[in-house]
Amino acid sequence: MNKIIYKLTVIIGISFTIYGCDYVKDVRDPNAEIIRGNRKVLVEDYTGHKCGNCPSAADTLRYLENKYDGQVVPLAIHAGFFANINATYPTDLRNTVGNAYDTQFGISTAGNPNGLINRGGYGTGGFIKAYSSWEGELAQMLSRAAKFEIKIKNTFTAANSNLNTSITLKSLTNNSGQYKLVVLLSEDSIIAEQLDYRLPSGSQLIPNYEFKHVLRDAVNSAWGDVVFSTGAIVNDSLTKSYSNYKISPNYRPSKCHIIAYVYDADPNSATYYEVLQVEEASVK
Repeated sequence: MNKIIYKLTVIIGISFTIYGCDYVKDVRDPNAEIIRGNRKVLVEDYTGHKCGNCPSAADTLRYLENKYDGQVVPLAIHAGFFANINATYPTDLRNTVGNAYDTQFGISTAGNPNGLINRGGYGTGGFIKAYSSWEGELAQMLSRAAKFEIKIKNTFTAANSNLNTSITLKSLTNNSGQYKLVVLLSEDSIIAEQLDYRLPSGSQLIPNYEFKHVLRDAVNSAWGDVVFSTGAIVNDSLTKSYSNYKISPNYRPSKCHIIAYVYDADPNSATYYEVLQVEEASVK
């Protein structure tokens, strides 16, 4: 009897080892296949170095990233008036992709700092979110089941600064409509000038401010590639590969990440533009 109990204990223990947790590798490992079944949320911070209130929004994003560890993909988009350069603010963090998003969604027109949470609510009055509301909106998004799963596989060649990235999508439920995949490049820890109204008058210009999660470019395009044109049934999957993407010599590959997201691309959908799953993996 003791031997039987022992064998049952071993079997149960093995079962818990196999089935007791999701299979998730560290997103900071560039050679790992990133697999998450749970929904993650893209938090976009539209900002600029001449925006004195924007460091408060950046701090909020860092807080959310830490509190909801592994569930938030942060992205800072420098666009609009406050991102313009001059002699005092010479570092240009703008790009055509960020400008396209800002123009389409009207963020800087509404004023900075503002942001988007999974781009939910497009076409409604509450689409653009003040940073004070980000956490509440984030919690609502995280409460929803994931519709897709994303895996990222990056291979970087330092000799020629070439990046090959492979993105695999899997439908976790039956989804109707059209969906697109966007693959972006971001960079961390950029040191440049930033205005901060929280500091005393006369010392509000920070010459060595650290910018995090800065949008640098799109590996495919700002609005992405069609991946499911007529919907997807549960367990439908496909892989999109992007080869020989050359990272600019002005960027540091060790600080760069690939962000991949799938969104609702059906203009007639109630959730048009909404990001339904997002993942991030380091380049190097």
